[in-house]
Amino acid sequence: MSLLLAFMLAAAAPPIVVSSLESAHLAEECKGKDSDPAATFCTGYIMGVFDALSLSRQICPSAKQGFTLDAVAAVRKYLRTNPDKWSSAPSFVVRDALRAEFPCRRK
Repeated sequence: MSLLLAFMLAAAAPPIVVSSLESAHLAEECKGKDSDPAATFCTGYIMGVFDALSLSRQICPSAKQGFTLDAVAAVRKYLRTNPDKWSSAPSFVVRDALRAEFPCRRK
């Protein structure tokens, strides 16, 4: 049964993201110091994706690591150092940055 489910998920089409926001625009909005926790569009967008990923257990921040500043800094750095990823939807770019920063350890 689980093998069939895994096959079905692998064969499924990638999700379609409908958004007027592009990753290059998000990168522009997120320029500045990585350690800036100001309540901006950048911070709000990142934290929205962070919350969704954390609730669905796609990222696993520790109690010491799950602060706004850590998440925002990780994504800002990822955006700055990976402009080649900007062709992906911004939620996917943020997801990739957060997964790298807050990986889940599978037992």
